[in-house]
Amino acid sequence: MTSSGHIKKDNNDPGSDYKSLPEGYGNTEAALLPRDPNWMFIYWEITANSKAEVCKTHGSDIFQKSKQIIRVYDVTGTGSIGTVDQKYFDIPVMVDAKSWYINVQESGRAYCCEVGLITPDGRFIGLVRTNTVSLPVGRVSEVTDEKWMSVTSDFEKLLQLSGVEYIGKGSGEVAKSLAQRWEMLRAVFSRASSWGVSSLSSHTLAKPPLSKAFWLVADCELILYGATEPDAYVTVSGRKVKLNTDGTFSMRFALPDGGMELPIKAVSKDETETREIKIKVSRATNTDGK
Repeated sequence: MTSSGHIKKDNNDPGSDYKSLPEGYGNTEAALLPRDPNWMFIYWEITANSKAEVCKTHGSDIFQKSKQIIRVYDVTGTGSIGTVDQKYFDIPVMVDAKSWYINVQESGRAYCCEVGLITPDGRFIGLVRTNTVSLPVGRVSEVTDEKWMSVTSDFEKLLQLSGVEYIGKGSGEVAKSLAQRWEMLRAVFSRASSWGVSSLSSHTLAKPPLSKAFWLVADCELILYGATEPDAYVTVSGRKVKLNTDGTFSMRFALPDGGMELPIKAVSKDETETREIKIKVSRATNTDGK
């Protein structure tokens, strides 16, 4: 469905001279945007010519045999990549996904990302690098002498709808939060005609033009939760997970179309026992376009 942004009083059909946004713009580039103290959004484009150059240098099957990742660098204090004690972590993705939500455990720091490949022998091949963003600190400001505008209840509800309250909760608390979120969602949509609805997930849910009397929008996200011994060492996709005092944990992910693998590994405190669970999730979104 496409929309020009103009309402035609005598014709409800979109004009033929208005086109949808293109799949790409013909440039290999990437951009990183801050969302909140612990979440960022990255989108990228890698042209066929750029992929061909990589295949020419590293072999025609380099994309098939290598692990496709986003490497997230902590560049706080330096602003650049390549220092001796460079801190980073990797997120498994599909290069063709073109966008991803990124969760970081430390707020108030500067980050830069690079989409690339890890070869079977462990070498990293960078494909495209983003700009640097600085995330706000996830705590109440220590400044008390400033004047701040009052926040409306509707804005507070939209903030809660973002789902940041799920991080660090057990499965029971997550279920309760989801139920509360659904009630807030219903309340917000009931007034959508007067003030609009902003992004509620990894995709924008926008109400169609007023000429459309009947409409439907929907999206979904992924909540991963589990439990083990409170003193165990747990990783999800190779990243350490902070456990609650009762050994439970939960994580929230954007769920784009396609497949996603989430390997979970737990190691006992004495490192004598290991347990692994591999979860594979796929999503396919279909719309009838009517």
